[in-house]
Amino acid sequence: MKLLSPLLLILILWSCKDVELTKQSADEILKAEIKSINWKEVDFYPTFKSCKGVTSKAKSRICFETEMKKAIHQRLKQEQIITSKATQDTLVLELFISTEGNTKLNVVKISDTISSQNPNLVSWLEEAISGLPELYPAQKRSVPVSLTTELPIILK
Repeated sequence: MKLLSPLLLILILWSCKDVELTKQSADEILKAEIKSINWKEVDFYPTFKSCKGVTSKAKSRICFETEMKKAIHQRLKQEQIITSKATQDTLVLELFISTEGNTKLNVVKISDTISSQNPNLVSWLEEAISGLPELYPAQKRSVPVSLTTELPIILK
């Protein structure tokens, strides 16, 4: 038994020489974490004061879209909009919201018929966007980020 103990200790120590311990630096851990984050998605959509208390991504998107549509509807109901069908037409707004919460209308996807029948429609939409109440930017990991999103608007 006395001979077996030192021999066993030598074998254990010798087998440990192949185990390589590596120490990662904080920079390496940070780089790996940044690579794993999906920067194309946000944790929370931009929010208005009226959306206070929203705690999920889905609810923040619904509140954002609802408030945006309300503001656009308020502006457009002041005008006589001509639609091509008896039912409804849809246009799509591409919006950019900066890290400061500033909103810009990038593109309006609209049919040629609606555009020709309502030549001022884009300027009305721009007025609605510029008259929005204070908007807090989208967030990713509690950091404000810019966001480009599309918002469909149904004209009746």
